[in-house]
Amino acid sequence: MQDAASQVQYWNRVAPEKSFSHPLRADWLTEYLSADARILDVGCGYGRTLTQLSQAGFSRCVGLDFSAAMLERCRREAPEAALIRNDGDSLPLQSESVDAILLFAVLTCIPDSINQKALIDDARRVLRPGGLLYISDVLINTDERNRKRYAEHADKYGCYGVFELPEGVVVRHHSEDWIAEITRAYVRLKYEPFTVTTMNGNTSAAFQYLGRNA
Repeated sequence: MQDAASQVQYWNRVAPEKSFSHPLRADWLTEYLSADARILDVGCGYGRTLTQLSQAGFSRCVGLDFSAAMLERCRREAPEAALIRNDGDSLPLQSESVDAILLFAVLTCIPDSINQKALIDDARRVLRPGGLLYISDVLINTDERNRKRYAEHADKYGCYGVFELPEGVVVRHHSEDWIAEITRAYVRLKYEPFTVTTMNGNTSAAFQYLGRNA
């Protein structure tokens, strides 16, 4: 699997051109959080979701990303946002210090199962008791194009749903059972499948999950 160092080279290269479209369900957050809740947007990219959080009335949001180029773009497009650059492998915040964590199209960029579990576990550490984990990501697709690339890379990566993009990065699509497994320490509050447009302009099955830190 690719490590964080090789991933960050890709994201630095494509930072000026990519756009993301996973929708923020602000009503999911306002149902459980006050306006002064501290929210951490992991993999904040160029700040699209941070801007939407601000527009929804949340005033204490922090963006975290390992790509310097993405954060540079974010400073231009969301100049009021508080930003942190991390190493891509951990959440550099104190335990029980935030009320909600967003992982929008983050798991797809972490193809390794062990690393995905480590991130979800570290999110539990950083979240306060009762804090929220909000995931939006990509599901396994059943169309011929995706089935072919899943099959082509399954032996190499040991996981059906992991594949290489032509741009030189490895990504992952997920089964619903896998998402249930890695979030089993959380209390599921909401789950909704939907169709998303990917950063390369293709349509894909996707999901949104909201869970409470037990």
